[in-house]
Amino acid sequence: MAVPLPEALPDGACDAHAHVFGPATRYPYAPDRGYTPPDALPAELTALHRRLGITRTVLVQPSPYGTDNSRLLDALGALGPSARGIAVIAPGTDRASLATMERAGVRGTRVNLGVHTTTDAERARRRIEETVRTISAVGWHLELHAGSRTLASLADTLADLPVPVVLDHFARVTPGAKDEPDALKTVLGLLETGHVWLKLSAPYRVAGDYDDVRDILATLVAARPDRLLWGSDWPHTGGTPADRNPRRVQPYLPVDDERSLTLLTTLLGEEPTHRVLVTNPAALYGFA
Repeated sequence: MAVPLPEALPDGACDAHAHVFGPATRYPYAPDRGYTPPDALPAELTALHRRLGITRTVLVQPSPYGTDNSRLLDALGALGPSARGIAVIAPGTDRASLATMERAGVRGTRVNLGVHTTTDAERARRRIEETVRTISAVGWHLELHAGSRTLASLADTLADLPVPVVLDHFARVTPGAKDEPDALKTVLGLLETGHVWLKLSAPYRVAGDYDDVRDILATLVAARPDRLLWGSDWPHTGGTPADRNPRRVQPYLPVDDERSLTLLTTLLGEEPTHRVLVTNPAALYGFA
């Protein structure tokens, strides 16, 4: 699909899924990490957002840091009130620690089943329920990264949770896959609960670019445009669990963020774009 020249984004546009890394000498990675990324600093993300016309940011704690949220919290401090954070915490984290993160701008916690290739549905369910018990008292939401099959096995649990749930990266529904209709039906059912949200982020993790997921995108927008978010997934970590080696630095994927966002907004149209980039993230993350 030919991509036209980008137009100005609506005021208050939000990138709801980005990461920052390093410097590793100051913010060391977890010993049991699955990969080692290059530095990707807050100043670089700010420069990208300035070029794109993004004025609000949601930083998501990346897996190489484990439950050490120091890099995330310092970045939130540098970015100020236009930023929110999604931490990674251990179940049972004390209220004082949660309150400190809340003051820094954290509004949710992530459970990343995708990175750890969790296939034990009961174990995943226990992990989710323990995490929700920890965060429910402070009003945070649960962010979940999981494969579509894992998600299907957890759908009943997620539908009944007492906190909002955000699904990463198109809920890993892969266009053209044999189970795509069932996977998409599961996602639509969860969106219909009214407390589940979906990030239209990282199409390259399920296909290629937004043109390759246009049918899934159109179905989602027709069903629940009020529960969709966008995230760049910058700086686009590469590799898979099979080929990652934490003893070497894993290069980032060469994604053209400007082209990607322009293609998405072209496919969405003006009113859905405003919902996805402005209205919806403002409601979920509490932007004024």
